[in-house]
Amino acid sequence: MWNNPPRRELNSLTVCSRNCKRAGGGYSVNYVVDEADISIQDARGTLKTYIDSNTESGNTIERMFCGDCGSPVFTKSPRFPGKGFLKASLFDEISAPAMEVFTAKRQSWQPAIEGAGSM
Repeated sequence: MWNNPPRRELNSLTVCSRNCKRAGGGYSVNYVVDEADISIQDARGTLKTYIDSNTESGNTIERMFCGDCGSPVFTKSPRFPGKGFLKASLFDEISAPAMEVFTAKRQSWQPAIEGAGSM
C-alpha cells in the first residue's frame, strides 16, 4: 500500500447521497487507482467486504472496511473495471480533488472546488 497519498489527479470528491452517508459527511474523498497498483496489507484479517446493491447507479458495489473500527478502506464498482476507490481518509495529508462526481447532489452550502472537473 502507498505510504504517501497518490497524486492529486487521482483524487475525486463524490457527493452521491449513498457515499456521503457511508463517509459520514457531505462527500466522500477517494483516490481512483488501478487495482493492479495496490496491495492492501491485512495481517490481522480485519478487512471485511459489504456487498451493496442499494445504490443510485444500480451497480452492485463492493465496500471494504476495517471490521474492528468500521473505517472505510476501498470500494470497487463494475462501472469502472480494473479501478478502485482508495479512501483518502487513510492518509494524514489529502490533496485537493481533481474531479467532483455526482455534483447534482451537492449541498447548497457546498461550493464547487476551484480547478476541479465535474461530472
